[in-house]
Amino acid sequence: MIRLLQHRFPPCRDVPPGRLRRASGASLHPKISWGGIFGRLLQLAGIIILLQLLPTPVLAQDFSGYAEVKGFAYSERASSRDPWVLGWGTVFAKWEKKVGEAQLTASVRGEEITSGERGALAFDPGDRRIRRSPISVRDFWVRLPLTPSLDLQLGRFQLGWGKTDGYSPADAFLPRDLSDPFSDEKLPLWALRLSGQDGALRYEAVACPITTPWRLPVLGSRNAPLEAEGLPAGTVFNEIDTAPPTEGFGALRLLATFGDWDVGAWARFGVRPAPLLDFRFDLATPTPSGPVIPVERRYAREEAAGIEVSRIVGSWILRGEGAALFSRDRDLGNALIGALSAEKGFGDGTLLITLAGNALEPPVDPTLLFDRSILPALIVAWNRTEEWGEWKLVWSAGLKRGDGLLKAEAGYNLTDLWKVTLGGELPYGATEGPFGALYAAKRVHLALRRSW
Repeated sequence: MIRLLQHRFPPCRDVPPGRLRRASGASLHPKISWGGIFGRLLQLAGIIILLQLLPTPVLAQDFSGYAEVKGFAYSERASSRDPWVLGWGTVFAKWEKKVGEAQLTASVRGEEITSGERGALAFDPGDRRIRRSPISVRDFWVRLPLTPSLDLQLGRFQLGWGKTDGYSPADAFLPRDLSDPFSDEKLPLWALRLSGQDGALRYEAVACPITTPWRLPVLGSRNAPLEAEGLPAGTVFNEIDTAPPTEGFGALRLLATFGDWDVGAWARFGVRPAPLLDFRFDLATPTPSGPVIPVERRYAREEAAGIEVSRIVGSWILRGEGAALFSRDRDLGNALIGALSAEKGFGDGTLLITLAGNALEPPVDPTLLFDRSILPALIVAWNRTEEWGEWKLVWSAGLKRGDGLLKAEAGYNLTDLWKVTLGGELPYGATEGPFGALYAAKRVHLALRRSW
């Protein structure tokens, strides 16, 4: 989660004094007409209908995927640039093939979004641009067995090391796409991974040669609101498409099982993909409606080490993680992050409770550090599969300022291939907190998906 609220800015040279209660987004944030929204949604619905005509039995041999059209309706707006209604359409296709002992996987995603979160069509295989590309590569990897106990995976793939679901310090450094702040989507990596086993010991080494940066919402929009002191109304924050560094990171993980206990340790080093924002007040440009302040992004190096442990106790799975993170950057600093979780199965459902926190006070407002913004937090998630579909409820509570987020979603299977989903997100509480700052993002959504 990213919440850029209540950040105290220093005085801005050549800018008249005043108080900014709600800053607008980037100056090029588009205005969406109702006609444009419904026109795009009709196009997306047409794609869904055409996919119904595809020869599914043939595609099922090596191909899978889905097409989905989703509509969002909001109850409030942070500014006049925020639309009341938003459309989001996705087509995803995945190909898998086994050639001898090698496993080949490739997938691609196409999107249409009726907002400024979608960028221009460009060749961006590493997802390094400031906005989402209409077409992106999600998987492109091969897995080869080097020995009976050692595998090599090479290409673009998803990585996940966390034990404590909901929040994990082991996963917190991985790149994310917050174009939709409530989905918190992980971005795949271009990397090399060696994984193997020697008796009770399991090991994994990852080398990611290029940084995939976090993608942030449009600054000043309902998804990333800004509030500051000392700036006049009408101030616009102009996001500069700063090129991220090419250097990535390296990581090593060791796991072992001792009786009823699973234990592990990991370490990593390299560039942290979550950017630090530099507000360039010295480059502010006055305009009739208010000053325009450039916002640059920079990336710090960070080293980290962590431990993890889990055990089954009765009908519960108990997990714990701890991590120490070190950086010489003045704004990032160090952190001691811990997370505990308890998981219990109920038939075809699961209840998961996670508690996470940081023992060290960050040198800047934690909402500017992205992966640490919600700490300390309590996360409760309950999901269940029914004969007719599935549903889930999630409650995320910020323990420092008393704000939180309620999420609910239910999916109904119309047929084996068609599914309709209804859900909503309700942020609440103090607007100084990372969840309460999203009060203008309260919404409901309706989605139709066709799988193959």
